[in-house]
Amino acid sequence: MLSHTILFGVLLLVTLQLFSIKHSELSVSILNVGQGDSILIQTPEYKNILIDAGENSQVIDELGSKINFFDQTIDLAIITHPHRDHFGGFLDVMQKYPIKRFMLTGASASDPMYTALLDAIKTQKIPIIFPNNDKDLQIGKNSYLDIIYPLKDQNLLGQNVDNKNNTSIVANLITNNKSQILLTGDAEHEEEREILLSGQNIQSPILKLGHHGSRTATSNEFLSAVSPQTAIISAGINNKFDHPHQETLDKLSDIEILQTINGTIEFSF
Repeated sequence: MLSHTILFGVLLLVTLQLFSIKHSELSVSILNVGQGDSILIQTPEYKNILIDAGENSQVIDELGSKINFFDQTIDLAIITHPHRDHFGGFLDVMQKYPIKRFMLTGASASDPMYTALLDAIKTQKIPIIFPNNDKDLQIGKNSYLDIIYPLKDQNLLGQNVDNKNNTSIVANLITNNKSQILLTGDAEHEEEREILLSGQNIQSPILKLGHHGSRTATSNEFLSAVSPQTAIISAGINNKFDHPHQETLDKLSDIEILQTINGTIEFSF
């Protein structure tokens, strides 16, 4: 009995030691959640950042294969905008994983599921932070999210915007002072124009296309400013919106295209 206890103790110490070793790379997983968006960023310091969570519980299966057994905490959850195919899965996520902080714009939505999500955040006393265009969001020692949108001095808190796609948080993932991937939520042409007019640097080798590859997003001007080598499309197979639209795909003829219909897409930086 004593030998079993000693063996268990040794195994536990070895496991904890292995867990304490930091990964050398940051990973990004664009999760296959059907017709929706969900992106998991995991830093070398074992921080988990979940940007959107799809529409339903499908995100749970995806997270189960990615999040370390010994650290089930999501350090930051970001809701790019209040459309159900981006926030719906968070209700399921909150039942399984502790979440330390939420980031959202505060744009209003009449969807009762969104109201239920906000109530759950309040009940669990999870702090809410708002995106700040003037301040980079540090997520690791050498990594941060450069908040591109909302723009400087733009306040969406309590705003009832007709097209909520154009309230999407847009962020550039930076590691070691280098842009790695531009994340656009469902930003459409109107928001893209605002970003371009702001004069911010949005160039990035990888672009997660806005609005699931819809014709209403990824203008020629925006695509030129980003100048990606790889484009990612997060959309469900045979979805009712027929995303991605052919007009958008035609713009990407010289760019590598990766789609979540073929499974989760992974990068390491």
